[in-house]
Amino acid sequence: MSDIIIPGFSNNSGIDTNRAIEDLLELERIPITRLETSVEQYELQREAWQDLGRNMTNLGQAAATLTGFESPFRDRVADSSDPAILTAAATRVAAESTESITVLQTAGRDRFASNAVTRDFDVPAGTYGFSLGERTEEFRFGGGSLERFADEVNLRAGNLVRATVVPNTATTQVVIFEGQEEGADQPLGFTESSSGLVRELGVLGDRPERGGLALFTDDALALGPGQSRDETTAPLEVAAGMVLRFQARVRELDTPAQPEIPPGPTPLGNGAASFGGVTIQNEAIDLPIPQPQRPEVPPVVQDNRVITVSGGGREIALPELPLGDAFQPVEVSAAQLPAVVEALTFTNRNTARTVEIRDLQLTDPAAREDGVATNALDSARDARIVYNGIEVERRTNTIDDLIPGVTLNLHRRSQDPVTIEIAPDRESTKEALIEFVGHYNRVIADLNVYTRNAPAIVDQLTYLSESEEETARERLGLFQGDSGLNTLRRRMQTIMMNEYDPGPDGGYRLLAELGISTNARGAGNGTDAERLRGYLEISETVLDEALATDFEAVERLLGRDSDGDLVRDTGVAITLERFVDPFVGTGGVVQSRSSGLDTRISQTEERIETLSERLEDYETRLRIDFGRMEGALQQLKESGSAFDNLGQRNRD
Repeated sequence: MSDIIIPGFSNNSGIDTNRAIEDLLELERIPITRLETSVEQYELQREAWQDLGRNMTNLGQAAATLTGFESPFRDRVADSSDPAILTAAATRVAAESTESITVLQTAGRDRFASNAVTRDFDVPAGTYGFSLGERTEEFRFGGGSLERFADEVNLRAGNLVRATVVPNTATTQVVIFEGQEEGADQPLGFTESSSGLVRELGVLGDRPERGGLALFTDDALALGPGQSRDETTAPLEVAAGMVLRFQARVRELDTPAQPEIPPGPTPLGNGAASFGGVTIQNEAIDLPIPQPQRPEVPPVVQDNRVITVSGGGREIALPELPLGDAFQPVEVSAAQLPAVVEALTFTNRNTARTVEIRDLQLTDPAAREDGVATNALDSARDARIVYNGIEVERRTNTIDDLIPGVTLNLHRRSQDPVTIEIAPDRESTKEALIEFVGHYNRVIADLNVYTRNAPAIVDQLTYLSESEEETARERLGLFQGDSGLNTLRRRMQTIMMNEYDPGPDGGYRLLAELGISTNARGAGNGTDAERLRGYLEISETVLDEALATDFEAVERLLGRDSDGDLVRDTGVAITLERFVDPFVGTGGVVQSRSSGLDTRISQTEERIETLSERLEDYETRLRIDFGRMEGALQQLKESGSAFDNLGQRNRD
């Protein structure tokens, strides 16, 4: 049936007008189909140029990263010989160095636990207050359970103290009060009704009467080789938590002391007798007198165990003192001392070292003006470290104002020094170089795919996803014969393979010396099509060695200032970045080619639209003409039937 509806007529002619119209339209549609194919090709080319532009932009940025202000060559890392004790982080301003740090004490905050109390313990109503350093918070509590009180403390005074209730048994509980800042000047205090509550809970107890010990606070004790000294004290009880602190210095003598020559015998005189003014000399006595000899040098003794503490019938030798030219702090816990201290003996057994001790004190860090923490889990104290022989104190365990560009993070104390090595971030630099080579290979892969119609090129790109592989196969040979792209590939390969002047300091001249080349795996591996197509390989072993042995030379190969104007102007990365920039910059080759294809697509789509409109008009005319033809045929058919009927009646 005809798609054209004409009143009074129907398609009874026996002619397939629709098929006839479609055949005629198909002939007229051929130019449109060709133009639509051209648009698809232009769009494919545009997408290819855009992808190439993106990949070249990534390559340029990777090159700029290696030589610009974000260069990983400026990054620094700080490696600790014992991260459990001390870690560090370094910024770009940190100088390469090796530092030795002893963590005498980490910073702490007051953290006190109560005695165990029953689960039904109630806190009475009242005004409760807490202080931390010079800050104070007070609030009114209407009374209630210990857990409810802890919630109120955290809500009203949480910036100073945190309270935690721990059910330690099925019937009892313990409350912990923790100050919210570290440092010796941030002790946790209890005011108003809190002072009575913490004593009722057993958080604080009465301060016992304890004696103290302080020696050599004005003048240091100095002991030469072999010297000793005894100090007796009134019996002093050593309670848990007490600490013996002092500063010590043990130094090597430049010239070991030599034993003195003992005095020898006095020679006898001849003797004489006098009488009447006449003196008669005795005959001279000629006897050999032995001369004294210098004693033999005693064997060398090196023993820095200098202090022995006595009391309660026990003698305990304290650990060895540190060797060094500067005074170093020493701390001995109560567990290393006898229960009672009655005497201290200082003995320098060394034959070629001197010992000095000053400011020796036995104190109780848990002692407070308002009592003693009965169950002290931690105490407010400053961090103490030894850096370059100097004792340093800070409020917190994060120290960022001691070594320029380095932040120290203290974790726990240690008698032994920890070494911090501040060095270039070689791992980040290696990753940046690998990324640079990866972007280069991606651009080379694009150029190989676009300019050559060889399926093996795509087969070698094993890192592509399924969709990326399908796109690459669609683009194979898309710009085959394009001299510009072929020149681009050759020029990029030349830049990466060229030799560069390392400058007066010398160093590497070729990327191949860093293990980056088309044959980084070495000879003997046969001919590889990937190498012939310009892809670069990396020998990580060679690259690691280059970064470890001459880090600055690697940086100079990638980019350096050749004329002293403080601007890098030569090197692999600098040269490649400057070469890539005109291609991807505003008005560059990639933008120009993409814009040209945009214009072609727009013009072609306009032509398609015009031809489509003409085709629609043509279809309308065809359907009208065929409709008229069908109408005429219908009339002829009806006239023929009328004549046939008339003739039949005449015969009848």
